[in-house]
Amino acid sequence: MIQRLNMHGNNKFVCIAGKNQCAIDFLKYASSKIGKKRILVLPNKNDNGKSGWQPSLKEYALKNKFIITNLKKIYNTKNLIFISIEYENILNINKFSSKELYNFHFSLLPKFRGCHTNFYQIYFGEKETGVTLHKIDNGIDTGEIISKIKYKIKLNDTAFQNYQKLMKCSFLLFKKNFKNILNKNYTARKQNQNKSSYFSRKSINYKKMKYFRIKKMNLNLFNQIRAFIFPPFQLPIVNSRVVKNIKYKNKRFIFSYD
Repeated sequence: MIQRLNMHGNNKFVCIAGKNQCAIDFLKYASSKIGKKRILVLPNKNDNGKSGWQPSLKEYALKNKFIITNLKKIYNTKNLIFISIEYENILNINKFSSKELYNFHFSLLPKFRGCHTNFYQIYFGEKETGVTLHKIDNGIDTGEIISKIKYKIKLNDTAFQNYQKLMKCSFLLFKKNFKNILNKNYTARKQNQNKSSYFSRKSINYKKMKYFRIKKMNLNLFNQIRAFIFPPFQLPIVNSRVVKNIKYKNKRFIFSYD
């Protein structure tokens, strides 16, 4: 039985746009609260309907008979709540008939707007991160903030471990705010532009930057190396050896090689 919990949202359609397990978790939760008929699914263009190291949103939607849509149709849907979680496109809000547009971003905005947020959090040795729910405007992750969830980054966390935590936190934030989004029952506040940072899609070349020639280790290099530890895509190469993991313990750097 579907739990209603006053989640009427004026009978609007809810579009879940994005990828990976976090988008599927959003989809499962939303459908358990409002039913499948009011949900639209917008997978990223590169989602071919086949799962890899992450499950395919498109594959899950097809298997479970959700309505898959496209961006043109979404632009023309008036009675819409649009929710982005790792959605690839930069959106032009002027093309939308609806103004209820939301994004779950993998950083504590206004820090780390744009791309590669998980990588840079580790690369720069951040001690805290999280996920931000914000309204979508015509900037890149510049919309008004509705809610955040924070956690501490452990010293030995790799980029892969941190990404897994970001996905889990995004779902926790979604569950916390879904009812309020449906009913527009929230307070949004402007971002502090003086504390912002931004990284473009082209700001890093993983293939070239994963090579390290090191004579003496330090904590900055340690952070840079663990930022490249993401086994589904790449591992860093230090002094011609593939590094599977690295830890800092008792003032020593401990390498695990592939």
